[in-house]
Amino acid sequence: MISIAKVSSRGQVAVPKAIREKMSIKEGDMVLFEERDGEVYIRKVKNFLELEGTLPSLKLTVEEIREKAMEEMAKEVVDV
Repeated sequence: MISIAKVSSRGQVAVPKAIREKMSIKEGDMVLFEERDGEVYIRKVKNFLELEGTLPSLKLTVEEIREKAMEEMAKEVVDV
């Protein structure tokens, strides 16, 4: 899917509706921008607060989930 969006005078870009729907991006969600070899990639950042309690055997707090998520994201950046 290819979409085009215009950059505002404040540097803002609206994510096109078709992309928001496909990626389930809603108001308040976070997105990650990654520059790689002169191209920019955008990804939805998963909300780990919603995961608390879904894996009871791990018994992780929200803070521990957030820390582990940041560690995993850092690994992805290094692996690229």
